[in-house]
Formats: sequence, C-alpha cells, structure tokens
Amino acid sequence: MIIHVDIVTVTSYVLAVISAIIVGFILRLPLLPERPIRDSWTISIIFPTIIIALGLSAMVFELGWNGIIVGIVIGVLSALISKYLLEKILPPHTDLIGGESGE
Repeated sequence: MIIHVDIVTVTSYVLAVISAIIVGFILRLPLLPERPIRDSWTISIIFPTIIIALGLSAMVFELGWNGIIVGIVIGVLSALISKYLLEKILPPHTDLIGGESGE
C-alpha cells in the first residue's frame, strides 16, 4: 500500500509540532504532566499542546490553507491556547467517583 502525501503537508505538520514545543518551553509549560500521568489533569507540552497542534493543522489543511508558514503559526497558536485558554474553555476536573454528588 502506497500512501501519496505531499512533502509540504508533512513538513507543515512537523513544523507545527516543533513550534508548539518551542513556544511551550518559552511559556514555561511543563514537558510532562504530573505523576502518576494517567491520573494527572495538568496541562503540559506533550498533552494536550501537541495534540491541539495536530488537530488544528488537520482542520486548517482540509480547508485549503497549506504551507510551511501556516504550520508554524498553528504551532504558536496551539501553545498559546494550551497556556491561556484551555482551562477557561473546558470545565475543571473533579475527583468524583461513580454517581457521587459534589455537594
């Protein structure tokens, strides 16, 4: 099975991830979530910043905006979203078990 992918698209995805990592370090996001990782809800560079960069890249490329500069801009925007907007968009995590109420 041969998959035909444009080299500019692959380069744009890679640059989106790299720029998200670099801007994440500049914004002082932690590289990994707190330990234990499976129970952690802290925002880090690995998750969700890179995942947001890849998702935004896929959406924007599907809309027809291709290019290396677009990938870099998406990486910067995804790091900024993770640092400043993600906790305002998504509700905070609560440690409720089963059907417990928070009262």
